[in-house]
Amino acid sequence: MITRVFFGPRRGDMTTEACLAHWKGTHSEIGARLPGLRAYVQNHGVLADGRFLLPYPGFDIMPELDWDDLESMDAAIDSPAHEQDSIDDEANFLDVTRTGYAVTWRRVLADGAVPEGAVKLITLLRLAPNASPLALAEAIAGPYAAAVARAGPARHEMLLTMPNRPNRPEFAVQAVDMIWFGDVRDALAWVGSEAQTAASWHLAGLAFGSERLIARPHKIV
Repeated sequence: MITRVFFGPRRGDMTTEACLAHWKGTHSEIGARLPGLRAYVQNHGVLADGRFLLPYPGFDIMPELDWDDLESMDAAIDSPAHEQDSIDDEANFLDVTRTGYAVTWRRVLADGAVPEGAVKLITLLRLAPNASPLALAEAIAGPYAAAVARAGPARHEMLLTMPNRPNRPEFAVQAVDMIWFGDVRDALAWVGSEAQTAASWHLAGLAFGSERLIARPHKIV
């Protein structure tokens, strides 16, 4: 199973609420028709007074779309459902000149039950210039995951990006960290905690970037 994540900023003349509403409504129906799609989750950033709870991460939408393999994904992305229907509709709510994506493998680091109303703290990570993908993956699955586990999150997942593919756009990030908390208060408390600082130290020199989003997932497929 592979997961394709996409990062899209809202159109300049739209509010975040309007962007998310179009995404959850019209666009979700288009995405659900992609051939071979095994799962489709929309991560909707939690808003306060029309803004995300944390500093703007550089995108307004971040879907997760699962396929069995690269061949199935490529067939779907090249299909009319994406090349025509989805791309045509993106212009109705996104700035299509400033998007990014990544194709990843999902790694479950803490397989806990997710309570009703849980939120995800999503953090984007980019590989440091002199670090290796293997070193980053080992740190994430080892000391970083152990440090996060001590905080008792509901669930912890990591999307690890595969190597860039020939003749295709480079991926925007090398990992997407997703920690589930029971509610927004617990997610915000983790962001500013000593425990979070201690956990992140294990990624020092291996990853850069701390764009974060507290989001509620909406399962479409």
